[in-house]
Amino acid sequence: MSSRKKIVILDVMSLAYKAYFAFITRPLKTKAGEPTSAVYGFLTQLIKILEETKPDAVVAAFDSKGKTFRHTMYPAYKSNRAEMPEDMVPQIGRIREVIEAFNIPVMIQPGLEADDLAGITASAGSKIGYNVILLSPDKDYIQLINENVTILRPVRGSNEFEELTPTLVREKYGFEPLQIIDYLALIGDSSDFIPGVPGIGEKTALPLIQKYGTIEAIYENIESVTPAGVKGKLEKGKESAFLSKQLITIVTEGELSFDLSEAHLLEPDIDRIERLFSDLEFRNLFAKVKKLYGTAAAEAPSVEQQIEVQPENAQPEEVFDALKVTYTLITDRAAAKVLAVSLREAGLFVFDTETDGLNPFQAQLAGIAFCTNPGKAAFVAVDGISQAGGLFESAVTDRLSLSDCREIFGPLLADPSVRKVCQNAKFDINILRCQGMPVQGVVFDTMVASYIIDPDQKHNMDDLSRKYLNYSPIPLSALLGSKKEAKRIFDVDLDKLKDYSAEDADITFRLYLKLKALLDESGLNQLAEKIEFPLIEVLSEMELAGVKIDILALQDFSNELEKLIQSLTEEIYSIAGEEFNINSPQQLQKILYGNLRLQPTKKTKTGYSTDAQTLEDLQDAHPIIPALLKFRQVTKLKSTYADALPKLIEPSTQRIHTSFNQTIASTGRLSSVDPNLQNIPIRTEMGKEIRKAFVPSDNNNTLISLDYSQIELRILAAYCGDEFLQESFRKGLDIHTSTAARVFQVDLNKITPDMRRKAKEVNFGIIYGIGAFGLKNRLGITQTEAKNIIDNYFMTFPGIRHFIDQCIAFAKEHGYAETMMKRRRFLPNINSRNAAVRQFEERVAVNMPIQGSAADMIKLAMISIQKELKLLKVKTRMVLQVHDELLFDAPKEEAEELIPILKRLMEEAMPLSVPLVAEAGMGDNWLEAH
Repeated sequence: MSSRKKIVILDVMSLAYKAYFAFITRPLKTKAGEPTSAVYGFLTQLIKILEETKPDAVVAAFDSKGKTFRHTMYPAYKSNRAEMPEDMVPQIGRIREVIEAFNIPVMIQPGLEADDLAGITASAGSKIGYNVILLSPDKDYIQLINENVTILRPVRGSNEFEELTPTLVREKYGFEPLQIIDYLALIGDSSDFIPGVPGIGEKTALPLIQKYGTIEAIYENIESVTPAGVKGKLEKGKESAFLSKQLITIVTEGELSFDLSEAHLLEPDIDRIERLFSDLEFRNLFAKVKKLYGTAAAEAPSVEQQIEVQPENAQPEEVFDALKVTYTLITDRAAAKVLAVSLREAGLFVFDTETDGLNPFQAQLAGIAFCTNPGKAAFVAVDGISQAGGLFESAVTDRLSLSDCREIFGPLLADPSVRKVCQNAKFDINILRCQGMPVQGVVFDTMVASYIIDPDQKHNMDDLSRKYLNYSPIPLSALLGSKKEAKRIFDVDLDKLKDYSAEDADITFRLYLKLKALLDESGLNQLAEKIEFPLIEVLSEMELAGVKIDILALQDFSNELEKLIQSLTEEIYSIAGEEFNINSPQQLQKILYGNLRLQPTKKTKTGYSTDAQTLEDLQDAHPIIPALLKFRQVTKLKSTYADALPKLIEPSTQRIHTSFNQTIASTGRLSSVDPNLQNIPIRTEMGKEIRKAFVPSDNNNTLISLDYSQIELRILAAYCGDEFLQESFRKGLDIHTSTAARVFQVDLNKITPDMRRKAKEVNFGIIYGIGAFGLKNRLGITQTEAKNIIDNYFMTFPGIRHFIDQCIAFAKEHGYAETMMKRRRFLPNINSRNAAVRQFEERVAVNMPIQGSAADMIKLAMISIQKELKLLKVKTRMVLQVHDELLFDAPKEEAEELIPILKRLMEEAMPLSVPLVAEAGMGDNWLEAH
């Protein structure tokens, strides 16, 4: 055993959370106020395991952003997780910095959790002769333990570890390590919101596992289970038990992003560790690190030295040589004019702004960095503060005035013939436009290019630099402190600001060269040049245009909601027979499960669940439940929309300005934040009142809405080539009624609303890979009936079955799914031997071509519409995009003539073999227009 190589796998987030809460009563902070509890706790555990185990390799497992295959199987999975504590958020960033400084490889994979990556690594490591050590407090990891895999769990209140081996698991739990899956499937896991079998607790589950071994064996021998009460609970909770087992089972088969057989412990970047530990005030810990690595650490090369010692086969653009750069500081008119001439002569340059805030309407410009070649950049320091409101014009003398900046660089930035490159161009465009410098000619955005190449990777500049250039840029905290207070930017030494900003521009130029080549190699140029890059300017104009809301209407609605809340509160008190805090889960638990004796379903740490899904499941059980659901709906409408939206109005424009995010959704869809205007409710009558408050910019204007009709089903019809589906769309038939007629073999005029509803659920469900279990839940029917409906559907529409099979086969061969415009989403687990993981990616393989093509289509429509509005020189502005809908603020005299043009451009955006239909409306508010 001792001769085997050792690999340590770090369960980073679990360790960080445990450390954070270990210090919750006495949190650690630096003198500057930076919280450090989680970082300190994580580091002490990392250093200790390095000291005690002396591993041959260490890897760190992180959860990926977004949902996993478990969320698809069970939407409520982890839905009870509280928001990350505010003071922990910056600490996760610090922990990531620490891991990078220690040169520990990081494992992140879309669709999988850290547990799964640890499982795959542990299984692979065990097979090639490693002793695998899992450092984690998570009990789910117990299932991975075998003769070659052990767990070290931090012991509460000490800096010690508890080791779990197969023998110790048998002694501690009374069953084999793998049986923890079946045990937890019975009792559930409140921390992950895994339901288990209602009514089965630890005392009941243990003898069941010890006698029968597995969930499957329990149900095979259900007639022998005693007492009768336990048998009844098991029978009632059978479906939940098997679902829970799937959710709890960690993935152990899959591809790794690195060659595990060649993994070895790398020397740390001791200089970077020293800087980090100095910032964090961990002097004693740094002494331990130096002692741990001895003279090797003391002689470890600096970042700059490491950069020079690159592999012989490294490409020039992959290596950032920090020792061969020329960064120039520009502070006067003469030098600025010389720079502007050189930028124009170059024909293409990178630019990057520095500001004292993120709100383009309020931020002051501190400078602009420009780069024309790798290693050559200049930073123009701008006196944004002295120009604010025309005051203090001579307050700062070591910077170029904002008026001089506009005069010298404004024409250059506005010239579309001079090509420009940015990282997150929309932000810089918005900033400069609000400073009186409109920007045209942006031909490349490295953040967007990264998103096109692989939407599931990280797209911020620091991560891209590390990935593609093997270089870690100067952190913003080096200038502004750990809190990164942007307002302090004018206090930063100009030479330091020059180095930081010019380096950003330099890195962006190098990334441009690298990513442009990758787009060429991947055949993704068309997607970039026809859709994503042109869309940047469209989104910028939409964001700056903003949308007006009727504050008085929202205030009136808020008052109505308040009265309704009071009425519902009194109703709930009356039904309950006493007053209590309706928003308190603990008090609500007491009322529902104590006083009213309702049957609980899901367990939590503090008792039984009272979440929305639980109340939905209980709504026929007691009159109090519908009242509670209505209460929650009304209070959310009031707090999230009626009360919150007026506070988000920009004072300088009196409008709300959302930010459209182009690089989040893997399917290509846009998202909206600060605030999210794509989530304004529409399905309920009360929710519709919120849309009523979105109004034209003045009384002479109207709102126009254009909405694609059933776009995803039309794309499905075009893809699969089914003659009946295509003919239904060509004839303008109601697709769900015509589908029901075929599936249920009934004449069109005999289709009942219930039959149409079932057909509609299948039509839309097919796009998302719905199965009999999912359809059963949606329609409230038996699983047998649901299976029959799906079987009939595929027999009726064999082209759809063939399309689904083709999508999955393509993904299995190529490792990704793609849209009509060749947008890709990579599916690394499409050939996994784990059925749950594989099936999740098979569903994505079918959904991505449809939903992604719909996203591409409306983006093309937005680009062509914006171009047409400029050609027509009209005052109409596109102000919102909500997936398949576009909203316009138009002068009334333009609206009637424009609607046919807008409708035509949407319907011609991406021609299909079936007709596209954009439904148009006009009104004095969003609801009326829609």
